[in-house]
Amino acid sequence: MKTLKRLYFLIFLAITSVYANAQTLKGIVEDGETGKPLAAVSVYNAKTQQYVYTNEIGAFSLPASKGDLISFSFVGYKTQTKLVPAAIGVAEMHIDLFRLSYQLDEFIYRPKYSPYQLDSMERKSTYQRALARERTRSIMSPVTLLADKLSKNSKQIYRFQKSFNYWEDAKFIESRYSTQLVQQMTGLKGDTLAHFMNSYPMPYDYARVASDLELKMWVRERYREWMKNPVYPAIIQTTDSTKAQSQ
Repeated sequence: MKTLKRLYFLIFLAITSVYANAQTLKGIVEDGETGKPLAAVSVYNAKTQQYVYTNEIGAFSLPASKGDLISFSFVGYKTQTKLVPAAIGVAEMHIDLFRLSYQLDEFIYRPKYSPYQLDSMERKSTYQRALARERTRSIMSPVTLLADKLSKNSKQIYRFQKSFNYWEDAKFIESRYSTQLVQQMTGLKGDTLAHFMNSYPMPYDYARVASDLELKMWVRERYREWMKNPVYPAIIQTTDSTKAQSQ
């Protein structure tokens, strides 16, 4: 009789243990801010490596046992992990997922201007009034048109505008076709460097559209032409002779 009771007790413990460990985890996953159900959330049991997805109302059902680690992940939301609680038959969970927040440090964007651009902006600001002056071209005001053409002050302003635009173009070319660039690509220095650059001025339109690599290739090609020019050795020879006589 005692043996039979003991057997019943062992069976009861086994059944209780099975119910305590072999469970089903059910629940609902919602947006933690709006409370709206989230569909297609991945519910993953790390121990059994089983997973399911929540349905259109955010509900899920997954085999799990007490202490199993369950993760809930969804694109754009922070992943959450939970341990399965003890329960008989069915364990329940209510999960709130919160959106990931991307917060950048405050910064002030300042365009990186070249020295030429900074100087150009300053010059244009200084002579803004003179540069804004436009010629009178309307034939509907013949008196104003004639006065504008005869005015000494107007002529000076228009000459200044023309000169200003010319020097602006020259400054821009100089910012790209610089002595540093030519010296780097050719090794020329001093008067020889200046003579080379005067012999091969760079067109404004080319300086405006050429890339840095194209500028270097342009200098290299002109330097090859320069080396074939008989003027180049003559300059070097004259310089060398002058130095010898001075010594």
